[in-house]
Amino acid sequence: MKKNIVDFNNLSDAQKVNYVKNLLFNSEINDALDTLLKNEKKDLKVIKIILSVLDDSLIINRIKQQCNLNTDDGAKIFVYSKILAVLSFYNKTVILNNFLKSLNDDKRKQIATYEYQNKTSVSIDNKIFNKYCLKYKNDALNELKHSDEETLMLTMEMDRYNAVSNQKKNNKKLPIIFIIVSLIIIILLIYKIYDDNKLLSKYNNVIYPGIYLNDTNLSKVKIEDLSNILNEEKNKIEDGKIIVTNVNGNYEFSYKELGIIVNYKEVLRKIKSYNNSLSRFEKLKMIKSNKRFKTFYVEGSFSDASIDNFINALEEKLNTVPKEDGLVIDDAYNVYYDKGTSGFKLDALKTKQDLESALTNLTEESIVVASGDVIKNEIKYESLSSINKKVSSYTTYFNNVGNRGHNINLASSRLNDTIIMPGETFSYLKVVGPYGASNGYLPAPIYLNGASATANGGGVCQLASTLYNAQLRAGLETVSRRGHTFAPTYVPKGLDATVYSTTTDYKFKNQYEYPFFIVSYVKGNYLTVDIWSNENALGGKTYEPYSVASNGGWLAYLKIIQDGKVIETKYLDKSVYKVHN
Repeated sequence: MKKNIVDFNNLSDAQKVNYVKNLLFNSEINDALDTLLKNEKKDLKVIKIILSVLDDSLIINRIKQQCNLNTDDGAKIFVYSKILAVLSFYNKTVILNNFLKSLNDDKRKQIATYEYQNKTSVSIDNKIFNKYCLKYKNDALNELKHSDEETLMLTMEMDRYNAVSNQKKNNKKLPIIFIIVSLIIIILLIYKIYDDNKLLSKYNNVIYPGIYLNDTNLSKVKIEDLSNILNEEKNKIEDGKIIVTNVNGNYEFSYKELGIIVNYKEVLRKIKSYNNSLSRFEKLKMIKSNKRFKTFYVEGSFSDASIDNFINALEEKLNTVPKEDGLVIDDAYNVYYDKGTSGFKLDALKTKQDLESALTNLTEESIVVASGDVIKNEIKYESLSSINKKVSSYTTYFNNVGNRGHNINLASSRLNDTIIMPGETFSYLKVVGPYGASNGYLPAPIYLNGASATANGGGVCQLASTLYNAQLRAGLETVSRRGHTFAPTYVPKGLDATVYSTTTDYKFKNQYEYPFFIVSYVKGNYLTVDIWSNENALGGKTYEPYSVASNGGWLAYLKIIQDGKVIETKYLDKSVYKVHN
């Protein structure tokens, strides 16, 4: 008769949990785990289900009953141990590695204690297990031995019996008790000495625990292998770096740039000397504890000339003047506040001394603080730090060639970087003008007195109209604006702004409590004006200008929208244009 085979992967999550519970409850624990883990994948899904059902009291009691265990924790650790045994048996190294890696330190220590104390095959033979748990082995084994404190207590007990013996000389039983107690103490001391000697014998011709080379633990490294380890450390350090920290940032340099030569033979001699000169008490203390007792460093040699050259290079790099704070426009035309940087003057002598000190104990990465005088920068524009959002933008097209293209580019560069503080009125003439040759503008076509003409600054009206549309979308208050004689093609009719000489200016006011910042730029044939302010400046409102034809003219309006609804529509102005003959 064919046995029903369950396709575990095709079960739902709930079915998988029930299937695992059924196996653990109704099968012998080894058979159940063998069935479950044969096809385990590296994602540990089956193992996670097994561990999750251990919180079920029926399952845990069944395991305790099967395996003659007394406590819930003991039963759980027993299951962990069996999982390790099955994974090890089937040589599932990747899964075993992932499983041990997924455990926290406390759980690994509990499992390691159980495995080492019970001398399981996993603890003896499995390299993956020992990779994660070897550091707990000494503590686990020491828990099975008499501690120094227990020996001291037995010695004190002997002294107490000696005192009783002196007080009761007539009691004939006391000599017998004294002899028995003394024999017990002597036996325990002999066992203690034997046990310590056995422990020490494991460290013949190897490095004792607690001895480090930089951050490398040399515990149990064979003396004969020490030279190779030091050579590897030498190679790592030669490719290492030194970081010089400064008020304005960090600077990295390789040891090779400093002309450093690494010598490991003297460190090799020192480590061997230290390890061989340890007393019996020191050796036992190091074996039984988990502390770092001594750290050695690979040594480096360098010339005064190479260090002096390095300090000279540092002076050129670090000596700086203060940089003021202010708004910055990045390559993507985004705006942010830069608090500036402090200036710095290097103290060459002190930095050289600190550098030489750092180089006496070489690691893969050394850090030196550059000593010197910090020259504080002046903070002038902290009020602009509130600017953090683009609140409006408008783009128009133009033919970016000839004098008109030149004038638009020049005007855009003058408008760019303009700050309008709360309550301040912006004047296009003051910022962009005057529009004469003395200010760099070239002759280009304009409309003058109802006719086509040529004048310096032709094209600056397109920037004014582009700015006007961005201004309206930012909800900024218009102070003065005039439309063109003939309707331009680059903005909707009724939404243009003209400027001319000193007689026709375009102005608007910042009525908000936050500063505003104008970014103006040209990319190819496109002219863009962005207006930035604080994200809360507009109070959650958006503004949409539009115009409609009416009685031979164009009426301009501004819709004010909040939460997706038009809450107000404002009348702006009427524009009447002439028609070309």
